[in-house]
Amino acid sequence: MNEAIAKKVVQFFANENKSSQNDYALSAREKEVLRFLVSGHSYKMIAADMFITLETVRSHIKHIYDKLHVNSKTEAVIKAMRDRLI
Repeated sequence: MNEAIAKKVVQFFANENKSSQNDYALSAREKEVLRFLVSGHSYKMIAADMFITLETVRSHIKHIYDKLHVNSKTEAVIKAMRDRLI
């Protein structure tokens, strides 16, 4: 293995490690909401289970979307599963 290939291999594994450890600065509460989303809960169900208002759920969801750089619930769920955020 030459030096250029060795560097690429090291970079690949370093990037893999970063993505699995990156929590996108999600708060504990945001992770909890995301966990409910991955489980298939609706916003109303999340609000009831967490004892918060629907508006608070929407606020958490907005912050999650901003931090994950996604635009929909489906994208957030896929990213959470792919990056093992929950």
